[in-house]
Amino acid sequence: MPLRYEEIMRILKDLGFVFDRQTLSHERYEKWECGMTVAHHKEFLPKTAKSMLKNIAETAGLEVKELIKRYKIKL
Repeated sequence: MPLRYEEIMRILKDLGFVFDRQTLSHERYEKWECGMTVAHHKEFLPKTAKSMLKNIAETAGLEVKELIKRYKIKL
C-alpha cells in the first residue's frame, strides 16, 4: 500500500519539523540541524516510504517500528 504525501507531512509536522525551503517539487523540512527532503508527489511506493520513515525516525530519535505503530501506517 503506497504512503500518501499528506501522511508524511502530518508526521513531519507532528514531530516538530518545519518547512525550510523548496526547489521545484522538492521541499526541505528541518528539525534542529537535521533535515529531510520530500518530493511533492501524490503517493510514495512502499520501498521509498520505508526509507523516508527510517530517516524521519532517526532524526526524531525513534525506532521505525515505534513510528509506524504511533501513526498507524500500513505499508
